[in-house]
Amino acid sequence: MITIERKFLRSKVARRMLVFFMLSAFVPVLFLAFLAYWESNRSLIEQAHNRLAGASDVYRTSIYDKLLLIDQLTKDVTGYYADNRLAETSGQLHDRLRSLALQLPSGETRKLFGENIETGTLRFAADEHFSNDHPLLLTQQTDQGIKFFMLRAVDRSASSKGILIAEIIPGYLWGEADAFSVDKNICVYNEHYIQLFCTQPQLYASPQNIQEHVRSTKGEFAWYHDDQKQIANYHEIYLQAKFLTPRWIVVATQPEADTLDSMKQFNTIFWGSVILSVLLILLLSMVQIRRILVPLEYLIDGTRRLTRRDFSTQVIVTSRDEFGELAASFNTMSDQLKEQFERLATLSKIDREILSTLNTEKIINEVLSYAQKSTHAQLCCIAIIHHDSADEIDSYSIDKKGALSRTPSHALPSKIKQLLINNSQGIWISGKLARVLLLAEHIKEVLPHLFLLPLNWKDQMVGFITLGFDRNNDEIEPIRDYADRMAVALFTKRREELLIRQARIDMLTGLPNRFLFMEQLQKDIARMQREDEKLAVLYIDLDHFKNVNDTFGHTVGDKLLCEAGLRLQQCVRQSDTVARLGGDEFAIIISQIRSEHQITAVADQVISAVSKPYLINGEENIVAASIGIAVYPYDGETIAELMRNSDIAMYRAKAKTGKQYVFFEESMNIEVIRRVTIEKELRRAIAEKQFVLYFQPQVDPNNNVTRGVEVLVRWQHPENGLVSPGYFIGIAEDTGLIIEIGQIVLEEACKQFCTWLNQGISLEYVAVNVSVKQFCHPNFLNAVKTVLASHNMPAHCLELEITESVLMDDAKTVIGVLTELRQLGVQLSIDDFGTGYSSMSYLEQLPFDTLKIDISFVRKIGDDGSNGTIAATIAAMAHALNKKIVAEGVETRAQLDFLRKHDCELVQGYFFSRPLIADELATYIRNEVAQKTNNVHFADQNRPNNSNPESHLHIVNVGQRRNS
Repeated sequence: MITIERKFLRSKVARRMLVFFMLSAFVPVLFLAFLAYWESNRSLIEQAHNRLAGASDVYRTSIYDKLLLIDQLTKDVTGYYADNRLAETSGQLHDRLRSLALQLPSGETRKLFGENIETGTLRFAADEHFSNDHPLLLTQQTDQGIKFFMLRAVDRSASSKGILIAEIIPGYLWGEADAFSVDKNICVYNEHYIQLFCTQPQLYASPQNIQEHVRSTKGEFAWYHDDQKQIANYHEIYLQAKFLTPRWIVVATQPEADTLDSMKQFNTIFWGSVILSVLLILLLSMVQIRRILVPLEYLIDGTRRLTRRDFSTQVIVTSRDEFGELAASFNTMSDQLKEQFERLATLSKIDREILSTLNTEKIINEVLSYAQKSTHAQLCCIAIIHHDSADEIDSYSIDKKGALSRTPSHALPSKIKQLLINNSQGIWISGKLARVLLLAEHIKEVLPHLFLLPLNWKDQMVGFITLGFDRNNDEIEPIRDYADRMAVALFTKRREELLIRQARIDMLTGLPNRFLFMEQLQKDIARMQREDEKLAVLYIDLDHFKNVNDTFGHTVGDKLLCEAGLRLQQCVRQSDTVARLGGDEFAIIISQIRSEHQITAVADQVISAVSKPYLINGEENIVAASIGIAVYPYDGETIAELMRNSDIAMYRAKAKTGKQYVFFEESMNIEVIRRVTIEKELRRAIAEKQFVLYFQPQVDPNNNVTRGVEVLVRWQHPENGLVSPGYFIGIAEDTGLIIEIGQIVLEEACKQFCTWLNQGISLEYVAVNVSVKQFCHPNFLNAVKTVLASHNMPAHCLELEITESVLMDDAKTVIGVLTELRQLGVQLSIDDFGTGYSSMSYLEQLPFDTLKIDISFVRKIGDDGSNGTIAATIAAMAHALNKKIVAEGVETRAQLDFLRKHDCELVQGYFFSRPLIADELATYIRNEVAQKTNNVHFADQNRPNNSNPESHLHIVNVGQRRNS
C-alpha cells in the first residue's frame, strides 16, 4: 500500500525534486492542453467561417439569380407590350414588381401597373448598355427606404423609343424574414458600404468596418459590436457588366460566442481531465520521491553517525532495489571503517610513542593487543633482535587477560632467521616444525598453525611477529601495518641510541666528546660541591701533530689520535674522565683530589705516555703534550671558567716550547683580557688609520751624510696617547692584523717619500719592515707593485726589510718572491740577522742587498772595542757575499768607531738622531745640508745625553718580535 509521510517534504532535496517532477510533467500536460484547446477553438471558428462563407455565397447567388429573373421578366414585358399582350405576364410581375412604367421619348411616364414612379429622380445614361440588350439596375433613397429599379430599353436598337422602368419588391429580392437563420445576420451593402439590407439591422457592421476589411471579392474578418466579437465572411455580387451598377457586398456575420457555445461542455470535461492528470502526477511523484529519499535520509543519518564515529547502528532499508544494495554496502563500509579507525587509533598511539618517549614495551603491548583482537589468534608473540648481536632475541607475549610478559634473551635459530629473510611477506609453518627449528623458548604453547611475519625496515630485519591458530586463518592482513610500525619503532629506537652515542661519543677514538665531557664535568662539579672536594681539569694539546698530518696524511693522523686516546685512558683511574674535545685536543677530569701531587703525577704520566713514539704503517711518529691545569674551586667554579682557564694555561705551556704542564694563574687571565682588548682596539685603529709614521736616518759613518731612512710605526691611541710598537705588534702578528697594518705603513711611507722628493729633500731610499705573515700573503707582490705604480715611485727607492724567520716555512717559495722583487728593482735587506733561524745554504741564494746587524750585537760593543766579535763576524761574512752592512742601535762613539773600522756602510741610532716625524726629518736634512760642517761634530751636537739613553722612547720596528 502506498503511504506518504509529510515529514519527508521537509528535505530541500525532496521539495526540489517534487518541483522538478511537477515541472517536467505539468508543463507538457498544460502545454498540450492549451494546444488542444486552442486548436479546438480555431477549428470551431474555422468551421463557422466556412458556414458563413457558404451562407454569403448562397445568398449572393440567390440575389443575382433573382435579378436575372427580373431582367428576363422586363425583357418579356417589352415583347408583350409591343404585341399588346402585357396582361399575360401580370401574375409574375405582381409577385416581383411593385410598379411598372414606361417612359416615353417625350419624357412622359406611362404607368403600366402599380404605383406611380417618380422618374424625375432617376438619372441614367446607358444607351450603349441598352443597345447590348442589358438592363440597368438603379437604387433610390427615399423616406420609405431604398427602392430598387430595373430599366430596359423597349427597343435595344433605339433606346429613344422608350424605357421600361420596373420597381422591384425588396421582399422578393432579399427574401422573407422567416427564411433566414436567427444565429446568422446577413447584410447587403452597396459600393459605398451603405447598408441595403440586413436580416438583423441592429447587428450590422458599420461602413467603416466594411471598408477597413473588404479588400477583395470574398474573404473573412472580425469586428466588435457592444464589446462582443463578431466573425464575418463576405462575397461580392458583380453587377457592373450585366446591370451597369457597382458591386454589392453580401456580409454574413455571427457572434463568436455562439460559435464556441459547443466548447463549454468540452471545456468542463477537458479541464477536469487535465486537473485530474496533474493531481495524479503529483501523487505518483510524491510516492516515487519518497521511495528515493527516505532510504537516502536513512543513509544520510548513517553518514552523520559515521562522522561522529558512531558505528553502533546500521542503516535499515527493506527495498530490494539499488537502495537496498547501497544500504548493505554502506553497512559493510561502516564495519570496515570501524575496524580501520580502531587500527588507526592503535597506529596513532604507536606513532605518538615513537615521536615521544619511544617506550618499546608499550608499543609492543599495543601491537599484540590489536593483533589478538583483529586476528583472534590464540598465540601472539614478538621477538626483538638485539642491535649489538643479530643472533640474540628478546621475546614478548600477551596472555588472554592482556598482560605483557618478557622472556630473557635467548638465541635466534639460524634456520628461522634465514627462513624469515627469504620470506619478507611472512610464512605459515606448523607448530611441530617450529619446535624442530628450536623456537621452543619463543613459543610457549604448541598450536597447529603458526604465521611468522618479519619486521623489516630499510632491508634490515629488526624482529618478527608470531601468531598461532587452531586452524588456518586468512584474517592476518591487518597485522601487516602494525608490523611496519613496529619495525619503524624498533629501527627508530636503534637509531636514537646510535644518535645519542654519536652526540656524546667521539666516533674516531670512542672517547666521550665535548658535549658528554661538559655534562660529566657539570655532574662532577655538583658532586664536589656537595662533598666539599676538589677536582682538576687537564686541557691537553698534542704538539707537532700538524706536522704528522701534513707529512703522512690524515689517515695516519687519525690512527695516532686513537692511540693517544688509549694511552690517556691508561694514565687515569676508572672514576676519572678522558675526552677528545676536537682536533688534537683532549681533556681529563680528575675528581676527589687530596693534594697537588696527585695532579702533577697524572700530568707527568700523560706527558711521558704521549711523548713515546707511535709506530704506524711502519713509520715512527713523535708528538708531545702541552697541558693546562685548572683546579676547582680555586681557578673557577663553573664549567666555562674551568675550561677557559685550563685553555689559557695550556697555551702558556705551548708558549714555553711545549711538552710540559702549567697551572693556571690569575695573571694569565689578565693577560688574555688585555690581548682581547688590544685586538679590538687595533681593529678600530686600522679602520680609523690611527697609526703615525716615524723615520730614523741611516747615516754613512765615513762622512755623516744621511743616505736614507727606516720607517717606524707608532699607534696614536685616542685615550692612551702615543703607544710603542712593543705594546701591540706581537698581538697584531698573532691575530693576522699585521698584514693590514703593514699595508698601511707601506702605502704611507711611499707617499711621504715622493712628497719629500717633490720638496727637494735629497734621500736615496726609504726602508720599510715587512712581517713574516705580510710577506707570505699571496697578494703581497701585487700590493708592492700597486703602491709603486700609484705614487709613480722608482722601485730602487724602496727597500724592504725581512727577518730570517721568513725562510722557515717554504724557503723555495720565499726565494722566488724575493727574486721577483729584486727583478722589479726593489732593494732587499735581511733584518735582525743572527738572532733567529738561519741557513747558510740559503743565504747564498737569497737575492738581498743588505745585512742588518741586530741592536743586541751592537750594544755588546764596549768602549774599548771589546765584545764586538759577533758584529765583526757578520760584517766580514756580508762583505764576503758582496753585501752591504747596516748597524742599528748605535749610541756611543766607541760603537761608531768599531763599526767604521770594520767597513760598516750605514749606521743608525740615537747617536745621530731619534726617530722623527716627517716634518722634523725634512728640517733635519735641510740643516744637515746647510751646515756642511764636520759630521762628527754635527752628530755630537744633535745626539741626546748618552749618560741615560734609556730615558728616550725606544721604537721597535714593525716586523720586530715581542721579546727582542
